[in-house]
Amino acid sequence: MSSIVSKALIAAVAVTAFYTVPVQIASAQTDEIVDNRNVSVRERARPGYDAVGVRAGAFTVFPEVSVTGAYNDNIYATDTNTESDFITTLGARVSAASNWSRHALNLRAGVAQQLYADNDDEDRLDWNVGGDGRIDITRDTNISAGLSYAELTEDRGAPNAAGIGFAAEPTEYSLLQANVALDHRFNRVTSRLGATYSDFDYDDTPAIGGGPAIDQDFRDREEFTQFLRLGYDVSPDTNVYVQGTINQRKYDQQPPAVPLNRDSDGYAVVVGSEFRLTNLAQGGVYVGYHSQDYDDPTLPEIDGLAYGASVDWFVTPLTTVRFEAASSIEETINAGASGYTENSVGLRIDHELMRNVILGARASYANNDYEGITREDDVMRAGLSVDYLLNRNFSLQLGYDYTERDSNVNARDYTANQIGLTLRAGL
Repeated sequence: MSSIVSKALIAAVAVTAFYTVPVQIASAQTDEIVDNRNVSVRERARPGYDAVGVRAGAFTVFPEVSVTGAYNDNIYATDTNTESDFITTLGARVSAASNWSRHALNLRAGVAQQLYADNDDEDRLDWNVGGDGRIDITRDTNISAGLSYAELTEDRGAPNAAGIGFAAEPTEYSLLQANVALDHRFNRVTSRLGATYSDFDYDDTPAIGGGPAIDQDFRDREEFTQFLRLGYDVSPDTNVYVQGTINQRKYDQQPPAVPLNRDSDGYAVVVGSEFRLTNLAQGGVYVGYHSQDYDDPTLPEIDGLAYGASVDWFVTPLTTVRFEAASSIEETINAGASGYTENSVGLRIDHELMRNVILGARASYANNDYEGITREDDVMRAGLSVDYLLNRNFSLQLGYDYTERDSNVNARDYTANQIGLTLRAGL
């Protein structure tokens, strides 16, 4: 293991030496005292350690590069005949935020190249571009919108990963997303009307041994969502609301082996609250009912309890506990199954050991229950991390991640351990 860490350190030093481009820096932050009440450990401002960005007219630009050296003991996410490898990830991203007094515009782009030491068929290049903005029509009315495009690689352990034992490479796909929303306030009454759009386009996957590629076109689909939320400010720090959502999921093709019409329509109705309790907790919770109905009569409807939560508990000024929970109806490629319901819970603890040293621990559990077949997966994840902020421009992170999937379907079980060291450099 010491050789793994040594390799990661050598790569990190190389990127540090390379990243010496002269730029004009924005006004430096002062080491003034910052009120960190009601702000989580990872989100709070740290004068002296936060990147200040580069002034570019009416925008502030934040560039960043990173290098990660990691060891993974099960890169194919298999139950037997596991394969380990050392992975080097070279990353770069940039974001730009407007400095306008009214309206807002944010732009971003990123790229990540993963290089496997012994299994170069697993090498992958992911990238993304996007932006979002807001138009302030009046003090109480605004329109927000976003657009993004990404070229991504599906993880070998993903629920719908194709061709386990047959695919020579992981599946690549593109994702186009857009959203728009209108927000308006009537005194204490709040409203939001919006819509989202997603377009998934999967590439065929090369087969082991050079045979015919594994067809993935039948997974291509579009997802449309429309929602309306009406809320009421019980107090300046608490809003209660009711939200209705409808969706349409449309596939381009039918599966090649077992023709199925996986098009579906769904809806959800929930009541919830967003709150901020001074020096104690903040976040949001909701509960309700959701349903997804499929066009193919052989695919059963999925319905049940809808819920979600994301709550930060400020145990002390130096310790934050975040609790998260969610239920959702997801798509599947399993023959005979209409989809699956994912119920998940997670807990994260962050502790500021020193002003520039942050300790983190996290754990989560998810149950994926497939409708129409007997498959059921339990997925457990856990991790530890140490962040060391060297200064405004450099930081180190040492992390460990554990993943375990326990399935009642043969050959779907797996466990994986990964440990890695990351160096980030930003302005």
